[in-house]
Amino acid sequence: MGAGCVRVRAVELLKRARVEWVAAVIGLVVGTSMVFVPYEFGSSLFQYIYPHVRLLGSLFLVGAGMMLVALMYPAWPAFVGWVGRAFVLAAFAVYWWAVCILPVSPTGTILYLFLMVLLVMEQRTLRRGQGLLLVFLASVALCFGVLMAWAPQDFVRFAMASLGPYMWWAGLLFLLLGTLLTVGLWRRKPLLCRLALGGLALLFLNMTVGVASRRSWAGMGVYSVLTLACALLAGGRQWPVLVGVRWRLFRGMALASVLPIVGVGAMASYLAQEALEAELHGKAQQAVAAETAWLEQTAAMASSLLRVYSRGPGFVALVREGNREGIRERLALLEGESGLFDAAWLLDEAGDTLMPSVRLNRANGNFAHRAYFQEAMKGGGQVQLSRPFITRSGEPYIVFTVPMDLGTGRRAFLVGGLSLRRLGLQPMLASPGYQVEIFDHRDGSLLRETARGNVLTRAPVLDLVGARALTRPEGLLETFDATGVRLVVAHAQVAGTPWTVVVTARLRDAFAPVTRMGAWVVAIAVLAGAIALLLSQWVGRDVAQRLESLRDGFAVLGTPSVEQRVPARGDDEIAQLTLGFNDMAARIDRTQKELREAIAIRDQFLSMASHELRTPLTPLRATLDLLIRQLGSGQGTNPERQRETIARLNRQVDRLTRLIGDMLDVSRLQSGRFTLTVAPMDLTALAREVVERIQVTRRERAEQLTLELPAEPLVGRWDEQRLDQLLTNLVENALRYSPPGAPVVVRVREDADGVRVEVEDRGIGIPAESVPQLFTPFFRARNAAEHYAGGLGLGLAICREIVERHGGGIGVRSDGPGQGTCFTVTLPRSAVAEAACFATG
Repeated sequence: MGAGCVRVRAVELLKRARVEWVAAVIGLVVGTSMVFVPYEFGSSLFQYIYPHVRLLGSLFLVGAGMMLVALMYPAWPAFVGWVGRAFVLAAFAVYWWAVCILPVSPTGTILYLFLMVLLVMEQRTLRRGQGLLLVFLASVALCFGVLMAWAPQDFVRFAMASLGPYMWWAGLLFLLLGTLLTVGLWRRKPLLCRLALGGLALLFLNMTVGVASRRSWAGMGVYSVLTLACALLAGGRQWPVLVGVRWRLFRGMALASVLPIVGVGAMASYLAQEALEAELHGKAQQAVAAETAWLEQTAAMASSLLRVYSRGPGFVALVREGNREGIRERLALLEGESGLFDAAWLLDEAGDTLMPSVRLNRANGNFAHRAYFQEAMKGGGQVQLSRPFITRSGEPYIVFTVPMDLGTGRRAFLVGGLSLRRLGLQPMLASPGYQVEIFDHRDGSLLRETARGNVLTRAPVLDLVGARALTRPEGLLETFDATGVRLVVAHAQVAGTPWTVVVTARLRDAFAPVTRMGAWVVAIAVLAGAIALLLSQWVGRDVAQRLESLRDGFAVLGTPSVEQRVPARGDDEIAQLTLGFNDMAARIDRTQKELREAIAIRDQFLSMASHELRTPLTPLRATLDLLIRQLGSGQGTNPERQRETIARLNRQVDRLTRLIGDMLDVSRLQSGRFTLTVAPMDLTALAREVVERIQVTRRERAEQLTLELPAEPLVGRWDEQRLDQLLTNLVENALRYSPPGAPVVVRVREDADGVRVEVEDRGIGIPAESVPQLFTPFFRARNAAEHYAGGLGLGLAICREIVERHGGGIGVRSDGPGQGTCFTVTLPRSAVAEAACFATG
């Protein structure tokens, strides 16, 4: 379990499943499809939104993005989520009306209606911790089931063609699974809900395959999201609530990696689509212009050639004279292999044949009924281009007719014919993917097309856009073919002719490179997002594990006998934080150990202090009571008894004074107020005075105490009062822990750098384990506590402080319990004055 990450049971997961997530993901998928591959929405189903498909897709993307940001960052201002939901609802409403209601799509009508209604209702139910995703899935399943059983043909047409005759059974499955999911929700049975969701995942997957076969990107994305949602809800046992460092890195990387790529890709796709659309329109217009120019050139050459022949004096003379052989030779030049026309013949004013076409093997006859002859009769002296017709041999032709003035009021008509079949064999100038049609706009007869189909039939483009849309000299428009595929149509009229050239191209095929580019951009964005998310999980796992170690360290911080050190990995800020934590934990551990020791010492001190203070107070009170009784009985007038009584009182008072003095000295040591007052003095004289005073006060031990002094005085700058306290404590300790009669020796001698003082006894000795703590306040060796001799354990601590303040050192030597003890004090004599001066300020 990650840092700050908790697990949610399956029951709570099903209860909290929110339709808002599904709406946001569907909006993101549909919006991405519209922005990156808008020409996949070129079918007649999307005819109402196609002119604004990019704008609608942008609305989907912006709204879905804001919703996802609000879902991933709940602490952000609430208006982000509200604005995102408003955008998505507006986009869904437009899409639902224009794509589902107007073209009558039952699946989309049901799906998007429930999605919008429940998305609005969910904002109230979320206050009770209730999501509406399962309600949405159950409602969709029930409605799909009813409609599939009632009108299966609509579903075959729109979504599930793969099921075909099994559509009724699919509807029954939808109905049963929707009912099972409803019962599971009502009775709060998670097992029933998961079973129903698993079956719905399979049915939605089948619908995904069905719409994918129809190349419906939007439908494929929507049903894929529903399939994934059902599968996740069906298979989820325990789900993590995404919080903590890993979730923060995950959502940060997701937004930082996917959204910029999608945004940049959308801009690049838009620019590429605009450029390709302009190129497509330009190529279509160029193809129309090229075909038009070629036809104009052909018509102009044909007209010019006939005009030259009709006005040539030699040819006119041959016709006037009726020289059939000469006329045949001249006509053979027009319809020869190197000639422009496929056939040429000559008619008189009555329409009778003066010279038939050699190539057509036309027999003599009257052709006054032909439209080209009648138009030539009315056209004056200009070359006339007739409507196309089929000859007696079944060949489609168009002909040019020009009158010849033979003089004396006589006229003849020279006719040149072009075979539409040969015209169709000429290479098209447009791109291979374009459909080219040339037709006569007078009657709509097809003259030429890319597929080289039957000519002289009605031009197919007229059934798509109508003749009125092509009446302008040139233009560009978009329409749908019979299968609902969107086409771009460019057209132009051939000057000087009744012909119109039309070039059509399928938008989906023309924009296939942009579609592929958009698909690649989306794939790259998804791949980059997946890689970024995997990296965020890897980095987040490392960071989270180290933070978890720190969290666990903080949890046991200060707990005795628990390892508090956290291993530091790496060289980043977390490693520095870990090192800082380890240092802090070590300091806290030391502080707590010292605190525990201080508490133990305090308890020991209170116990010893109460005992030690009670020890002199008890005999003091008893002595006072005795003194009062003696005075009351008249015995107190005995001076000897009074002196003994007062001497006992004085000894107890001295003992109390020493105890209180020791406690005050320790208090001064701990507060830093323990200072020295140095002055020149003789250490030998001080040692002699201390020993004599102790011998007087303790007469019963006077013979045990001996003093060894040098012959000469040892003068130095010391604090006489503190050295008196030092020697008194050491000698009193030696006598206290020595049995009666055991010698105690005090030695004072001069060293090379100062003086040395030794106090040696043959008493109880010191255990080896107690030696290191012997100078700690309130510490008493184990055998000292067993051998009751009084004291608080402060004397040696005060002695060490006095010696160290003088710049010297104090040590102890003992061979063990019962082997006696020797305390050694070394004091500098040359440097002590300076140290004392600095100490006293």
